[in-house]
Amino acid sequence: KSKSWISEDDFYRPPQEQPPESPSDGSAASPRGTPESRPCLLRHFSQGPRKSSSMGALDKACVPSPGSRKSPAAATQEHKNFRVVHRRQMGLSNPFRGLMKLGTVERRGAMGIWKELFCELSPLEFRLYLSGEERTCVENCSLLRCESVGPAHSDGRFELVFSGKKLTLRASSQDEAEDWLDRVREALQKCRPQQEEEWVSVQYPEQPSDLPKDPQGGPPSHSEPTEPESLQGTQLDWSSVQVPEPDAIKESLLYLYTDRTWTPYIFSLSLDSLKCFRVKNNEKMLSDSHGVETIRDILPDTSLGGPSFFKIITAKAILKLQAGSAEEAALWRDLVRKVLASYLETAEEAVTLGGSLDENCQEVLKFATGEQGFLLQYLVAIPTEKGLDSQGCFCAGCSRQIGFSFVRPKLCAFSGLYYCDICHQDDASVIPARIIHNWDLTKRPVCRQALKFLMKIRAQPLINLQLVNPSLYEHEERMHLIGRSREQLKLLGDYLGLCRSGALKELSKRLTHRNYLLESPHKYSVADLQQISEGVYEGFLKTLIEFASQHVYHCDLCTQRGFICQICHHHDIIFPFEFDTTVRCGECKTVFHQSCQAVVTGCPRCARRRKYHEQNALT
Repeated sequence: KSKSWISEDDFYRPPQEQPPESPSDGSAASPRGTPESRPCLLRHFSQGPRKSSSMGALDKACVPSPGSRKSPAAATQEHKNFRVVHRRQMGLSNPFRGLMKLGTVERRGAMGIWKELFCELSPLEFRLYLSGEERTCVENCSLLRCESVGPAHSDGRFELVFSGKKLTLRASSQDEAEDWLDRVREALQKCRPQQEEEWVSVQYPEQPSDLPKDPQGGPPSHSEPTEPESLQGTQLDWSSVQVPEPDAIKESLLYLYTDRTWTPYIFSLSLDSLKCFRVKNNEKMLSDSHGVETIRDILPDTSLGGPSFFKIITAKAILKLQAGSAEEAALWRDLVRKVLASYLETAEEAVTLGGSLDENCQEVLKFATGEQGFLLQYLVAIPTEKGLDSQGCFCAGCSRQIGFSFVRPKLCAFSGLYYCDICHQDDASVIPARIIHNWDLTKRPVCRQALKFLMKIRAQPLINLQLVNPSLYEHEERMHLIGRSREQLKLLGDYLGLCRSGALKELSKRLTHRNYLLESPHKYSVADLQQISEGVYEGFLKTLIEFASQHVYHCDLCTQRGFICQICHHHDIIFPFEFDTTVRCGECKTVFHQSCQAVVTGCPRCARRRKYHEQNALT
């Protein structure tokens, strides 16, 4: 927190060997000498082994005194102590302040808005200013409190995580973001190159009392610290001859940091989970299992000792791991990120069954991916029970060991996974997939995680019935009537959207936050399906249709957008939402009376248009 601008170049480190004494090597006795002796001190400082960009200015400003000499005692004292020279004593300004990188980046705020800021990276701090000219500090983060440095994305985004604070930044390109991260890692290695607070106490056997104690060759006392465990990577055994799992993408031996020691485990990565095995009697025994949906991120962690260290952040723990080499650690990080990306793509396709998401679905997907994002794949597809052995006899929620010899497993009707009695407390809920495909509204027991997920997305229009199961309109009479009313409301919404009377705002108030009813007639939420089965939804739609149609019939602007039947040419105005009396051409969208259309074959307007185009082609 010091405001001093003394850099590392201001410290003079004398050479290890004693230089021969000569009259030309004379200098001042100490920096606290008289003003006449300080120039000699500064002259000797400029000839030291470390020189900065400001040394020439100091050499020009300081002229050595020809008559200055130093005694042998003063020379000995000079090599014992370091000396600091303040530029302020010479009246010189600090030209560089020890900055490692300057530049402009964008920071994402709480509302997701990016704001451009000016950044300075010093060996100990990361500072953000409003602009390069206006030196108003917005954020000042100490690198000593930096916990992790995120990867650089293709659009230039990167993250810096400090204790109690997370900065989401965006550079101009991915290369620029990687350069920022490299500079931050370089600063982190300088300010905390290794963690020296953890020591190993080596226990030695007690010596017989009759043996004489050797003060020089005896074992060191237990109070003397030894090398930290995180730096003893050369003493670890990396040999493993176990047969990999059949579904493993990668499987190798890694050391896990538990209880202040590094313990060897065999980690197996598949598309579904990350399994941890303990080798006992030359056999693999499952110790822990982490589902891919619980993995938040994987990051390098050079603060543990080097580039071969990394950590995996899951929903329940942070796994600190050490690989055999830096290349092996980089390969693990790359494969875990690819598995996470594949999982998210699968979840998106399971929701839409078409591979594309609209803005609303994307927002909900980001919102729900935090903890229960993997449950999106079961929203529109009835799950199949895979069996307890597919989970390795571990709870899908907390990874607690379950089975008939441990804790009685409970099946979740929403996901088809097994849970322990803590994560599954027999809460009942309807299953959306069974409503969509079977019109089954029976409440079934679900786990606490699925219940929380269903409560989150209950009012969100994630189900597009036209894509998931359009045959439901034909097999269920109630859904056929609802689909017809939804199409009417969509057409009425188009009329009110063009009207300048403000009727659309009044209709939006009556929708009670269901504006998606005016966007698509086939989007439904879980709450909509439940209300349809209870008979409440149909009356709600009729009220909206009655309000909107009365406005269209009595509004001068809306009636001018009506149609005149081009078959009977009657002066009555007809509208496309009058399904009982009118019919609409699917090609040109012209509206006719149903009775008139039954007499004439085809659409007269489309026939005129085809004839007109044929005449133009001939001419």
